Amino acid sequence: MSDHRTLVVHISSSVIGDGEIAAPRVGAVLTGPLRFVELPDTEPDIVTIKAILEPSGNQPILQQTGQNSSRRWEWTGLLRGEGWTASWRGFIPRTGRVELTGRFLGVFGYDTEGRFRGRVTRAQLVSERYHFVPGEGWEIAPGQCSTRDVVEVERFFGHEPMPDDNSLTVDQENNVMVTLDLDDVPPLPTRPSIVPGDVAAAGGVTWVLDAELPLVVGIDTKGVVAEHVLPAKVGGTRSIWATDTGCWVGGVDGMFWIPRGQEAVRIDSLPAHVGAVNDDRLLVCTGDPTWRMYTPGSGSTDVTAIDGYVNSIAAERDAWIVCVQPRGESVARLVRVTSAGQSTIGPIIPQLPRGHGNPFLAGDPVRLIRGVDVAVVEPDLGIRDDGEQLRRSQFHGGQLGGFAWTIGHPPDGTSSTGWWPLPGPVHYERTEQFWLFTVYDATTLTPLTSAPVFATRPNVAADDTGRILVIARGVRVVRHDDPVLTQPSRVDVARMLTDSREGVDRTNPT
Repeated sequence: MSDHRTLVVHISSSVIGDGEIAAPRVGAVLTGPLRFVELPDTEPDIVTIKAILEPSGNQPILQQTGQNSSRRWEWTGLLRGEGWTASWRGFIPRTGRVELTGRFLGVFGYDTEGRFRGRVTRAQLVSERYHFVPGEGWEIAPGQCSTRDVVEVERFFGHEPMPDDNSLTVDQENNVMVTLDLDDVPPLPTRPSIVPGDVAAAGGVTWVLDAELPLVVGIDTKGVVAEHVLPAKVGGTRSIWATDTGCWVGGVDGMFWIPRGQEAVRIDSLPAHVGAVNDDRLLVCTGDPTWRMYTPGSGSTDVTAIDGYVNSIAAERDAWIVCVQPRGESVARLVRVTSAGQSTIGPIIPQLPRGHGNPFLAGDPVRLIRGVDVAVVEPDLGIRDDGEQLRRSQFHGGQLGGFAWTIGHPPDGTSSTGWWPLPGPVHYERTEQFWLFTVYDATTLTPLTSAPVFATRPNVAADDTGRILVIARGVRVVRHDDPVLTQPSRVDVARMLTDSREGVDRTNPT
């Protein structure tokens, strides 16, 4: 009998189809984001676990618990178990060693800190029965669940269209239950000297920020590397913004300024995440009613703005336009901030009728894009619908020097939108899920090129030579005139940094 540690994870077909977690195969090592969901002990295939719960430190969020239920406060944290970590949400505040009943879910990783890694010893497709409930739609019928063993799960399965006849019941296999051996896995590889998490470029220097370490690497046009260490903690999300004279790095532990050729200095201890550079100034939107504007080497100037979630920032001549979803409201507002720090808050913009996802700003003139809908931003910060549309909904996008960009699913030619944004039918390898990074003409929003990348919301930058730098399993290079679906080249920043530390001289290694 094996004494190896095991874990049972339930994974939705949408998570596998999107490529967030690979299609499970018995005998293969599987990794991915992990969440633990508390459930009643009457639910099928539940487990009771003991783990250490580390609260996130974030304020609780008032969540809707059902269509006809009242809202409840929800807390978040990270569970640490034997060989795994799992993100947690719950309606009871907890900390320390806990005992919980529920289910492990393999999920999308954009807001999930927990991770699993193990060798697949069993894979079972889970069939559930759906019935139509008036006023609610198609729901899972309790007690009507079965499983079947498979050796390998197909990447695309489940979620077939429901019948028009609401009197029928439908059995669908929409998720897989995977048993993992947490000990029968090879050792993790040694971490590279730098794992790129963000990139910025200006004045002939490309600045690369590590995803976790307080470490920045500057690379000039000759390939000469300069290493900068921030006086900050390891961990936490940070972003980087560049001007001709240096770069800013901001995160949960404050703002830092790195002058070219000098060491990093802390400007302030205020948190900073979302921002954009316009000329030599940086606007940082903090999520509360007071934003900040920085100039190189100096402190910040407060900007009176609006409280809410910042979706996107665009530069417009000597000002910025910011798209904000006010806290607790299902609307959007645009805010203009001048280089003098004066702000103007625009009128309420209702949610757009088509598409889904958060709105973003792109193009010149600046447009507000959500789903397929494109609207021109008016001088009064309202929007004008001229009937312009993208032909396919995109996850996200933004400005990129003299271009615009988006990220979305690659087309397969079967939908009503055809092959857009590609110019026509193409053949590409479908064994590993990628996402389509598309570059547009900023004025017309005409697609110029599209490249396969492995990131759903990449950080991007454009340098002075026309290179478009994309954070997607490292730093990747795209050019606006590349043939479509050209594999982006890779800038091996880790090798360059290691060579620099060891005194190895290479000429233009990029």
